[in-house]
Amino acid sequence: MTDFALTRRALLAGSAAAALAPTTKVAFGASPDVLKIIMEFRIYGANSPMFLSEKTIFPKRNLDVTPIGSAGSGESVRNVAAGVYKFGLADASTLVAFAGNNPNVTPKIILPIFDKVPACVISLKRKPVKTLEDLKHVKIGTGSSDAGAKLFPALMHLNNIDVKSLDITTTDVKLRDAMLLTGKVDCVIGFDYTSVFNLIGNGVKLEDISLLYFSDMGFHMFGNALIAHPDVIKNEPDLVKRVSDAIAQTWVYADKHRQESIDAVMQREKLLNPKVELARLSWVLDRLILTPNVKKNGLGAFEMSRLTKGIDLIKEGFNLKKAPSVDEVYDGRFVPPLKDRMFA
Repeated sequence: MTDFALTRRALLAGSAAAALAPTTKVAFGASPDVLKIIMEFRIYGANSPMFLSEKTIFPKRNLDVTPIGSAGSGESVRNVAAGVYKFGLADASTLVAFAGNNPNVTPKIILPIFDKVPACVISLKRKPVKTLEDLKHVKIGTGSSDAGAKLFPALMHLNNIDVKSLDITTTDVKLRDAMLLTGKVDCVIGFDYTSVFNLIGNGVKLEDISLLYFSDMGFHMFGNALIAHPDVIKNEPDLVKRVSDAIAQTWVYADKHRQESIDAVMQREKLLNPKVELARLSWVLDRLILTPNVKKNGLGAFEMSRLTKGIDLIKEGFNLKKAPSVDEVYDGRFVPPLKDRMFA
């Protein structure tokens, strides 16, 4: 199975799992709806608020939620599409790319969470990459199939740079950051809250790391989002509303309870470094979620032009035959009221 294509076997497995059987709407005081929500990556600080909400936010909406780790957004999107899970967290660009190849089964974005795409060019102080012009004079390391690597050529085209003129080395994403550490490349393409903390974990100081974001190059999509299977949206709108409300409150609540979020995730993954994961969570909240837009307009708010322009770039970057329409990838009916998604 590829990152962005759904096989017949996966669809059959999802159907057999019966995970999409409608949830009966229950009266007040009745048993909660039991759900597993697959996340955008492994269990760690960046998604720790989900574990704090297990006993705080979710029960208030009559939900019994177990967060499930994954190998990445590609796995999350595929599993929701296959019906293994009703809901997931996933990078929006990954979902759009999947929709281009699987228009009839794609999940939909219900609530954007990260207002800023974390994809960026990461370099070190010894040879920092601060501008697009700098990219012409350095060795660049990329993964082989991650979203950032696939979008990079499209962004270069957008900025009138011939990607073939750049010195790019492609490697397994697990080895990418090590190439930067050892000096085999001068910069890498990755997600900030993953690569930055990989570097810090290997002794690099934060002040010695330089970041050039894809948003600085014209890619203004939002990042991680809550996604749902289309059948769940159609048949269980009350459940979708409660889950969306809960996810919005999860991040609003976590902003004021950061250490408690880390304490909660440590109960699931005891080998995590709590100091590193607290710093990672704070990075996500302060840099990717609490943007000027979100502070003013609330979690999940965005101008539609960001999505339409983002889809066009994703079509080019992933060589999609047809770009999905906005309606095929996004359903904004379940975004909670403003008061429930505003940060204090």
